[in-house]
Formats: sequence, structure tokens, C-alpha cells
Amino acid sequence: MERQTWHFLFYKSAFTKVQIDRLLGYLRQQRNFGGFPIVELAQDGNSSDIRFVTMTFDPLAQIETPLQSEMAKFILMHAIRPDDNSAEADMRLYGRVMSHSLEALGIEFQRYDQQTMDVIYWGQGATQD
Repeated sequence: MERQTWHFLFYKSAFTKVQIDRLLGYLRQQRNFGGFPIVELAQDGNSSDIRFVTMTFDPLAQIETPLQSEMAKFILMHAIRPDDNSAEADMRLYGRVMSHSLEALGIEFQRYDQQTMDVIYWGQGATQD
């Protein structure tokens, strides 16, 4: 499998710096993305509207569209996860995020080639109670 580079674009109107820092901390601690080893991870951009995070990872299997969607939702779940969440609260949040469509969650993809893609997070959409 060829190395993948995904750019996560988080709109500041919906995501705080603390949320993105928490997400980065989680991914750095895990050192993998759904079992795929992370090669590089950086918050590498910041505009007036968007925080940019770039992650390069080595997929161990083909990433088909359903898995790609689950991976994008997983990132959203960890971006909005409170620090003090219990394991039970994590499972409820995971269930809420995974049960909604990408459209309802405000997630879009822009693929440039087989190895490079933008994942755009417009908001937290249907994740709110």
C-alpha cells in the first residue's frame, strides 16, 4: 500500500484550538490511525477561518470508501471528545458520531490523487445532544 497524506481542515467557527490540540495529543500518544502507523503529524497551518492538520500514515490495507468515512468520523469524535469523558460517555459519543451520515456531520472529502486528500470539517452537526 502506498503512503497516504490526509489534510484535516477544521473550521474555527466550530472547533477550538483546545479541541485540535487534544486530537493531536491523542494521535501522537497512539502513534497510529485506526491501526495504520502514523509517519508524520503536524498542525501546519492556521488561517483566519481554518486550522490545518496534516497526517501522513502507512495504510496496511486498501482504504475503501466506507472505511474512509469511518476514519473521518473517528477523527471528529476525538476532536470533540471532552478530556474528562468516561469510557461509557466515549461509547455514547462514538455511537452518536458513527450513526450519522457525513453530510449530517458536516464532513466533506476532496481527493487529489490516490495518496492525497483533504478532509473538511465544517462543523459538529449531528453530534450535539
